[in-house]
Amino acid sequence: MKIATALLLVAISASAHAELLAPKGAKGQLKVEYVFVSSGGYTSAAKDVITKWRARRVVDITAQYTADAPMAVGTLHASDTSAVQARTKSAAKKLEPMAMDMMAMAAKCGVTMEGSGEVTKAQEACLEKGVSDYGNNMEMTPDIKAAGADIAAASQAMKSTRYQLWQNTAQSGTYLVDEEHHRQVFELTCTAAKTCKRSDIRKGGGPIPTPPGAESSAGFSLLEVDAVSKDVVIVLPVPLAPLTYTQTVTTNIPDETSSTKQSIAPLMFGGEMQRITVSIPGNAAKLSGTKTIPVKGDGAEGGTLTVNWQFTRL
Repeated sequence: MKIATALLLVAISASAHAELLAPKGAKGQLKVEYVFVSSGGYTSAAKDVITKWRARRVVDITAQYTADAPMAVGTLHASDTSAVQARTKSAAKKLEPMAMDMMAMAAKCGVTMEGSGEVTKAQEACLEKGVSDYGNNMEMTPDIKAAGADIAAASQAMKSTRYQLWQNTAQSGTYLVDEEHHRQVFELTCTAAKTCKRSDIRKGGGPIPTPPGAESSAGFSLLEVDAVSKDVVIVLPVPLAPLTYTQTVTTNIPDETSSTKQSIAPLMFGGEMQRITVSIPGNAAKLSGTKTIPVKGDGAEGGTLTVNWQFTRL
């Protein structure tokens, strides 16, 4: 009964492990929505300037991925090799007496570490006979058996399939910029009766452009599944080219001029904002989540960035 239970637990563990990993070449899709919002206003200490703003920037990206073969060592995860190192060190310690015997045998055959490294045929024959005799007369001690188990365990750990990297092969998306910035001043000839105001309207959107001269729409996004810790590290996809909008300024403030021009939207992601780590509740066939990030900045550059994402194996 105990054996059957143990075998069942191993089978369940292997099945769960397999559900988190996909065959090499499997396809996946990640949809990401970035929504940045900011609103507010203030009056200067001297009460001579009133500023108000409302900003909303949205980026939607759909990215395609291909799975690499599962590996023993992670790329995005900090791989834990302590167990392998401990096993290797343990085996080396247990085999120290044998190593000393081998060095003595080599010296007896005239081969030393200080030599040129070249071995004559006579020395080679001497070593072969010595190794053969040593093996025939060697006693299988508990230390040697334990060292063999350590080596086998370390080897198996290095052959394990714990991590799987998914690489971005293509991406596309859309964006939207919708902002209003207003300023009213009270100075010189500008009074409550004769208002002096500046209105800055920023509008833009459409397909996210591809970088000029780019051979592929693939970005630098990656995903990596850890089948043991049951989590995934995602380097989120971001636009690969500047996002432009039309800025229309209307003003009657003295020394200011109304204008219309093309401008570039500020970056609202990158660095740690672009990288997330989440637990995998079941299998890795479909995962989703939301992350809310406070963004520091003056005026409309400070606000809240909400990231909604969904990964699906195709």
